[in-house]
Amino acid sequence: MKRIVSEFPSENRRLCVVVPVHNEADNLAELVKRLQAVAGQLHRWEIDVLFVDDGSTDASVEKIREIRAGGIPVGYIRLSKNFGHQAALCAGMEQALGDAVITMDSDLQHPPEEIPRMLDAHEEGADVVQMVRTDSADAKAGKGFFSTWFYRTFNRMSDTRIVPNAADFRLMSRPVVDALLRIPEREKFLRGLIPSLGFRQVSLEFHEAERLHGMPSYSFRMSFRMARKALFDYSTLPLRFVFWFGMTIAIVSFFFGMGHFIYKLLNWNKVVPGFTDIITAIFFLSGAILASVGIVGRYLMMILDQVRHRPAFIVMEQVSGMPLTRSFAELAREERISIASKQ
Repeated sequence: MKRIVSEFPSENRRLCVVVPVHNEADNLAELVKRLQAVAGQLHRWEIDVLFVDDGSTDASVEKIREIRAGGIPVGYIRLSKNFGHQAALCAGMEQALGDAVITMDSDLQHPPEEIPRMLDAHEEGADVVQMVRTDSADAKAGKGFFSTWFYRTFNRMSDTRIVPNAADFRLMSRPVVDALLRIPEREKFLRGLIPSLGFRQVSLEFHEAERLHGMPSYSFRMSFRMARKALFDYSTLPLRFVFWFGMTIAIVSFFFGMGHFIYKLLNWNKVVPGFTDIITAIFFLSGAILASVGIVGRYLMMILDQVRHRPAFIVMEQVSGMPLTRSFAELAREERISIASKQ
């Protein structure tokens, strides 16, 4: 897909903040207000905001257009339907310009006031600045325990380690973003994929605030699906489990059969004919085979999804943004000067 191009001469470095949006109309105005306040504090960076509407069914798109009509030059792209949080992040990064990219949620649980601290870490040499929750608001809803269990289990099973309590609130340098975009994987699990690239990464802790308005659209079911994808994408444990489980059953069955055969030879008159052991063995082995086929089938389905080359997302509309610290009139004047100089 062709990237949005909007070039304006500036001595400052450019930061693009990518914000996925799914039914967050009530939070957008406050988010932009806080991003503007942060942009006014920075001296070496210009911030532009790129919203990614992931198939919202409320007035999120209308609210973004209202913000633009009010003179705040945010950009946005609209996906044709809800493709999921990770796909929306990838769609935004594909269109993001600048020297660095920050991804953050639109529910204000990721505080924009942390951006200067992230930029300081980046200027000190970090290619990835990963923000880590110190006290997740989700823990109060019962998801904290499962999140902690998932990170510990994943890091034990996978060769790629991910930071516990890591959020999709991170800064990435331009080389990191370009490397991500070159990976042809259809469904990217960014929390596992980014550490596997090998760039210098640092972690900063932050306090995850409560949602300002609305209810979270990222359900426990979606979290479970992401955990399942992480397990199958970054670990061969399920396949190794199938192999050793089958080998264990075969060995145990062999010795059990030999023992049963010897017992019959020694106690021929005491053996009562029946089908309990046969039926038990049939059901046990059938269940083991079905479970094994299901695990192997999951890997085959992942291969099928990749070779189909179906798009991970479809952009329906895109509007380029401009740095928050500039006005539409100023940037339009600079653009006319730039075009005239090229002619």
